[in-house]
Amino acid sequence: MQGMDKETLLKLVCDAGVVGEGGAGFPAHVKYDTQVDTVIANGCECEPLLYTDQHIMGRHSAAIVQAIQALMSVTGATRGVIAIKRKYQDAARLFTQAMAGTSLELAQLDNFYPAGDEFILVHEVTGKTIPPLGLPKDVGAVVANVGTLVNVKRALENIPVTQKVVTVTGEVARPAVIEVPIGTPVAACIESCGGPTVEDPVYVLGGPMMGRIVENAAALATEVITKTNGGIIVLPRGHYLHTTNTIPLEVLQRQAAVSCIQCRYCTDQCPRYLLGHGFETHKVMRAFSAGIDAAMDAVQAHMCCECGVCELFSCPMRISPRRVNVLLKQRFREQGLTYKGPRVVNPSQTALREYRKVPVERLAYKIDIARYMEIHPEFSETRPPAQVRIPLHQHIGAPADARVKVGDRVKTGDLIGRMAQGALSANVHASIQGVVTAVDRSVTIQGD
Repeated sequence: MQGMDKETLLKLVCDAGVVGEGGAGFPAHVKYDTQVDTVIANGCECEPLLYTDQHIMGRHSAAIVQAIQALMSVTGATRGVIAIKRKYQDAARLFTQAMAGTSLELAQLDNFYPAGDEFILVHEVTGKTIPPLGLPKDVGAVVANVGTLVNVKRALENIPVTQKVVTVTGEVARPAVIEVPIGTPVAACIESCGGPTVEDPVYVLGGPMMGRIVENAAALATEVITKTNGGIIVLPRGHYLHTTNTIPLEVLQRQAAVSCIQCRYCTDQCPRYLLGHGFETHKVMRAFSAGIDAAMDAVQAHMCCECGVCELFSCPMRISPRRVNVLLKQRFREQGLTYKGPRVVNPSQTALREYRKVPVERLAYKIDIARYMEIHPEFSETRPPAQVRIPLHQHIGAPADARVKVGDRVKTGDLIGRMAQGALSANVHASIQGVVTAVDRSVTIQGD
């Protein structure tokens, strides 16, 4: 496998529909088509409460080691690093065994947020800083989530991406880590864990810091598991994370105008600023306080990584710089506005970085999830759902083109969506065996 040529590996990864599982789903065959010095396996599980990557590392350490060696071979990397948190002692033991006789290194990071962010991880492992709005390859690195690497190993065995490991936790009867077919209804995942333990809950898809709020059961009924889902958190309605993430735009603007004291805490504790980026989110808030139109000149909001440290940890007034930055970035995309400012790194800003890392335990108390931190979900076998609805757009770039029609019979692993030609895209495969019952922006399959 280490001797596999680059063209063959990239084709197998492309055919299997592998995308980045730790972020927005960047097609892996494009990401790995590069030459770098260092390949980093990311097992730091950035978000609190999630155990998905820990489960994957516990079951597939050998596959991760083999996949990272394959990537080193095709990217020309001379250094391979598996990065985990120091507290993951079981994973450390398994990786030490699997790495025996190789040149791979094990990097063990402190338990801070956001340790699993690509920019942070590259700096921790290599000492280099990715420039603003840059990519790891700009400093000679490639970062791959451990779940993605397992799928790379499977791709080399001609096994496409059809399953996803997900943490289900919070206010559920039996918190668990489950592995389900892609396209499984999120509601079915929750029910497989015994259902909610509170009346009228709300749901977070993803982690507590960067996840997306789903307001009610009706909205939840439209949600399915995709290649990038890593967690489902059930919370009581009115929880701090619920109220913070659902403040209307006009209220956000009034809060910025009345409550923002320009203390700079949002900037001074911003992980990007502490890497030396010229991103000062307090200045974005200053502009936004005059209204959305005035803030449209604050194009530095492009540099926000949306980690949530500013609004969920730093801000003493409990206002929402992250949501403001996200809103502005959306408006910039709609109007075709790009950041044309300097992309230099200012090393002097990193002087206090070691002292401003956000401890996960303290963060948990700030966002009112400490009560769930002692939950350690175990793996739970689940039955495949009777029906899946598989989106054709589970990745950055263009949606896949449907390759099936209503009435077609498919087997698990059959290609149902071919990557869009001439565009950044990824293949999509059937996750269960059955009959296609609907084709639109998704492919619905009724299982046998």
